[in-house]
Amino acid sequence: MMVGTVLGDSRPSMLPWRRTNARAALPSAGVLLASTGKPFSDVAINRAAELAGGSRGRVITIARIHGASFGLQHPGLMPNKKEKDAAQALVTQAIKALQKAGAKADGEVVITRAHGSSFTRAARAAGVTRVLIDDTAKTRLGKLEAWTAARYIRLRLKNVDLAVV
Repeated sequence: MMVGTVLGDSRPSMLPWRRTNARAALPSAGVLLASTGKPFSDVAINRAAELAGGSRGRVITIARIHGASFGLQHPGLMPNKKEKDAAQALVTQAIKALQKAGAKADGEVVITRAHGSSFTRAARAAGVTRVLIDDTAKTRLGKLEAWTAARYIRLRLKNVDLAVV
């Protein structure tokens, strides 16, 4: 008998503590437009609509978890409702702009510390061939975040075209 199966059933049962993958229910996409929590620029949205070429686009942004001392979790470090709503508004605006440009779109807000790995997981789940990272930051630290995420994606996803716009 296999572990995780019900007697008389050959399918593995879903363990109660495992979450289902919400991204699995979403249709595949041709292009992923990603941001590290900053508003999407018109240049990036137009480029994503152009690269989508009638296929679906996926929009993702980050609601950042702030640093933790010694790896301890603290609820005060999580983004509050105002930050989550602001990130959701960014995604909604980008989806509407992509739809206005003629591309189908969907999106999500990810709450994480590691934006590069989140972008990589979203790209794999969507089955995208192109990833656009929107770099609208004016500061050196903001540019560093975008280019660090791009480097992480480039190392993990070899068959994806990557651009930082």
